[in-house]
Amino acid sequence: MLDLSAVVSGPLAAALLADQGASVLKIEPPGRGDVLRWVGSSRGGMSATFHLNNRGKRSLALDLSKPRGLAILERLVPEADVFIQNFRPGVATRMGFGWERLHALNPRLVCLSISGFGNAGPSAQKRVYDNVIQVHSGMNDAQRDPRSGEPQPLRQLLCDKLTAITAAQAVTAALFARDRQGVGQHVELSMLDSAIGFLWPDSAEQHAFVGEGVELRPSPGSTYSLMRLRDGWGTATPLTDAEFQGLCRAFGLAQVAADPRFATVADRMQNVAALAALFQGEIAEAAARMTRREFSQALDAEDVPAGVVVPIGELHGDPQVVANGTFVLSDHPRAGRLREVRPAARFGSTPARVGSAAPDLGQHTDEVLRELGLADQIAALREEGVVA
Repeated sequence: MLDLSAVVSGPLAAALLADQGASVLKIEPPGRGDVLRWVGSSRGGMSATFHLNNRGKRSLALDLSKPRGLAILERLVPEADVFIQNFRPGVATRMGFGWERLHALNPRLVCLSISGFGNAGPSAQKRVYDNVIQVHSGMNDAQRDPRSGEPQPLRQLLCDKLTAITAAQAVTAALFARDRQGVGQHVELSMLDSAIGFLWPDSAEQHAFVGEGVELRPSPGSTYSLMRLRDGWGTATPLTDAEFQGLCRAFGLAQVAADPRFATVADRMQNVAALAALFQGEIAEAAARMTRREFSQALDAEDVPAGVVVPIGELHGDPQVVANGTFVLSDHPRAGRLREVRPAARFGSTPARVGSAAPDLGQHTDEVLRELGLADQIAALREEGVVA
């Protein structure tokens, strides 16, 4: 697998596939490499963000603006199964490795091209980062503060990561199709489409029906809120009638349990404003008198879906996370001991594993050139700045 992508959307997709056994060669420009190398916390000159998005790969520092650099890429393509890039639309073609050229070099190649907005339309050529897609996709609109009505950003690279997961699934499907049909294909994926597709099944369901006669109800998740506790924060989601009655018992709210406005799911949906006021009033007041432990015990006893906020920095010691074996420790030759998340899916026969340490820029350049039969040209290529 050849990974020419940068930042998160493409690199994370390749890292996920590397966790599942793919052999990935990351191709970066000499001198600076992927900009993600300089983002986030670091130790020993290695960015944690870069490592987590590029583990399990080899690195070839190759200048594709030079004819000899492009010639080296053309020697790699016939041996590859997958080619990943996230340049702006048209850039790869202008640089000499668009889909037509790649397909001619290797008809069985699966080429994944990731873009921000797609290959056509008024925004196709815009420079894009995650937050730009958040605002354009409706993601921030869906996160409006229920009190102020102001749209809210998601302070993480959610759209990048959604695109990466979609990309990994798409590559797997394209490889399966190739095994059936004998030929590769070009897969085009935009961050905008990935984000909207993720949003639509729940946060945007009110807009699924076209035309009149729609009985509008709150979207799933739109009433989610956090309750302040004596020593932290918690949340509860009483969806069914039994769960709502259980919440009332846990909080000692017999009068609420008897209120006909909240008797059934349909009643609560018809009186959603009163329900919201209830959660901000009596339920919030009852929760505020509880510790996190008391909150969890009371609601668990009534079988009400509930939980308390676990700080990210404490997740590795959380009993459930420990029981799942979610985290694994690894050692990076320069960055030292690292805590990483194992692949979420557990395969019974073909287990995935956390990839090896993310490479230094050009760490495997000589190794790759020798594999291509270019051992006698390494010094000259490095002198010319074609590789590093």
